[in-house]
Amino acid sequence: MPKDIYQITDKSYLMELKLPELKSESQKELFFRYLSIAEHYISTENEKEAEEILKNLGFSKKIIRSFIKTVQNHVASEFQDMKEIMMGKVPKKLLN
Repeated sequence: MPKDIYQITDKSYLMELKLPELKSESQKELFFRYLSIAEHYISTENEKEAEEILKNLGFSKKIIRSFIKTVQNHVASEFQDMKEIMMGKVPKKLLN
């Protein structure tokens, strides 16, 4: 397991952790969909629901906290980009 889990815990990393346990393509697809739902809950500030899903999928509290933080950072970054566009800090020629 990597030393600094807090920097690499994203949806694909969580999939890799559980891949050996998932036997069929439908299991993999369903598992990925649950991860996407958890990610959506986090981005809509409903971390409790996300935690419950991730806990039911078998992840430790440490991994769950790391995943939540990663998604929150990603959402904040996207919001910052949009904010800069709305405030006119991005040249118009870059927006086309």
